[in-house]
Amino acid sequence: MNLKNNVWMLSQSFFKWTWRKRYYSSTATSLKELNINDNLSSFKKLKYPESMFVSCNDVAKDISDTISEHLTNKYGNKQIEIIEANPGPCLITQHLLNKTNYNICVYENSYNVFKEFLMAIHSIHGDRIKINPGNFLLLWKFGYQDRMDRGDRVSKFLSTTGIPQQSWNQENPSLKIIASLPNKKFLNYLIYSFIFQTGLMVYGRPEFYFLLPPSVFKRYSCKPIIDKKYYKTQTILFQTIFDVELIKTYPRKAFYPPHISKTAIKNVRFKELKEADEKYMILAKVVGRPDILKHGGLTEDLLKPYWYFVKHHTLSRKNFVIPMLEQWIPGCGPHFIAQGYTIFTQFGDLTPPQILRLFLKFISLPEYNDSPFLNSMESRIAKLLPSLQITTEDSIIEQSENNTSIDFIEFNNKNN
Repeated sequence: MNLKNNVWMLSQSFFKWTWRKRYYSSTATSLKELNINDNLSSFKKLKYPESMFVSCNDVAKDISDTISEHLTNKYGNKQIEIIEANPGPCLITQHLLNKTNYNICVYENSYNVFKEFLMAIHSIHGDRIKINPGNFLLLWKFGYQDRMDRGDRVSKFLSTTGIPQQSWNQENPSLKIIASLPNKKFLNYLIYSFIFQTGLMVYGRPEFYFLLPPSVFKRYSCKPIIDKKYYKTQTILFQTIFDVELIKTYPRKAFYPPHISKTAIKNVRFKELKEADEKYMILAKVVGRPDILKHGGLTEDLLKPYWYFVKHHTLSRKNFVIPMLEQWIPGCGPHFIAQGYTIFTQFGDLTPPQILRLFLKFISLPEYNDSPFLNSMESRIAKLLPSLQITTEDSIIEQSENNTSIDFIEFNNKNN
């Protein structure tokens, strides 16, 4: 009798395990034929979404094939760790796990919406996928809240990746991150994180695979002469820190939430880019420059002075180099004329490497330490520091959501 009971219990357990495996396997297979259903209707209402995901299986497969090809060319068949932000129904995730031996750490902002997809993939790939609720792209907000109450939200959030803090100067990037960005906020955060050596950028040199609207890609990859109307302060800072490469383009309709056309564009200068945003998305590779922090170049002590140097002098691209620098150090013009600059050279005509060399020459002048430049920089940075008077959690969150951070506004100024 006991034997019969044991056999019956084992058969029941096997049936449950088999049913669960078949259910999740069939669910994972159904990802290939994904249709946006009523559960995702809330995304259609988001005029300014904070996340995006691929909703077309064919596009997701091509993206994963392209990314894995780039990674294989560099790392061979080595098992590497990847972070993916807001994968939604996990179409790219699924193809990468099937095609490669990579491990993927997923951060999903709408965890409850996509829980079925996440659990289905986890049931197949097990420990190769680590699932975390939360929006990886909102690290800027967590950092602001930490500065308000001296908390450790960012370190706790990033500790779930399992990646320790590492040196920027390592031969290979320590972070490999995939994300679809609906706007420029995260890119501006990366600049801030590197300049002030906080948050994500202290975990090592990154390698990103971003899916970007054309207007965002153009803003951060443009050149000074041929793209004058897009070449701004953030362009210079970003290209100083990162190499940017366009890999491929994909139809915008393959991404969710759908693009919402705004009212008529008053500024015709950007009309063509806004129209392009309605048609396609760009897969871009963004890698931290391995030689940016080196002997004889920028050091961690010079990051803030360089940031202020660029920020101050490129408020207008028509600012003349020598007259602007002589405001800090009177009579310094001949030093720069000897390097090939003229009285008519404008900051907006210089490439990021040229501006960096100009800065390094400027700080090498004997009069630099006694110039008003450093005091002016310190005053500007002091304005970025948030008040520490608010102590309650509710007040912190309310202020961060309503006003964002002072430094975040600074880095998202539409004119710079």
